[in-house]
Amino acid sequence: SRVQRHARRTRLQGRDILLVVEGSLEITATNHEGDKHVLAVSEPGHVAQLVELLDGGVPRLYGYHAREDSTVLHIPSAAMERILDAEPMLWRGVARFVLRRYALGIEVRQSQVLGSLRRRLATALFNLASRYGDLAPDACNTDLHIAQAELADMLGVARQSVGRELRRLEKEGVLGAREGYRSIAVLDVPALLRIARPG
Repeated sequence: SRVQRHARRTRLQGRDILLVVEGSLEITATNHEGDKHVLAVSEPGHVAQLVELLDGGVPRLYGYHAREDSTVLHIPSAAMERILDAEPMLWRGVARFVLRRYALGIEVRQSQVLGSLRRRLATALFNLASRYGDLAPDACNTDLHIAQAELADMLGVARQSVGRELRRLEKEGVLGAREGYRSIAVLDVPALLRIARPG
């Protein structure tokens, strides 16, 4: 493995497994016209590109860019696979992690198709706050380093629409007052979860 520093907006090349140490990564998809869509954000402690452990020539459908100057631990997928094969019980943790991501993806797609903007936004914020399933549902006071424009891109709506919903959640006490447009404070995670998953 190697620790590497990436300047802001740098695209990460190669097929290593990525562990964010400092800063953050943007997971994006780009169409044939060059339009970029932000799918998710990986912050310190997040592991990305685990799909490289699957031996099957899985096509790369998205890319990774540094959202800011970031430090990333690059773990060669072949070396990681050898370690996991030597200790098969470790594969269980990887499988659970991947299945959690898969379930999260289905939930996001259902929200995009069936949910209101309020519900879709709450789902996106909860997923970011939960760091892909690691946050206890009763936790509070979580700071998210994401801009309104990035949230709007993730949800496929105008930034102004996201801004209105964020202000509404602030008035309800679910979110804290923002300092600028690149930081969101989640004050009440259980309330956010109730909005994202009514009933």
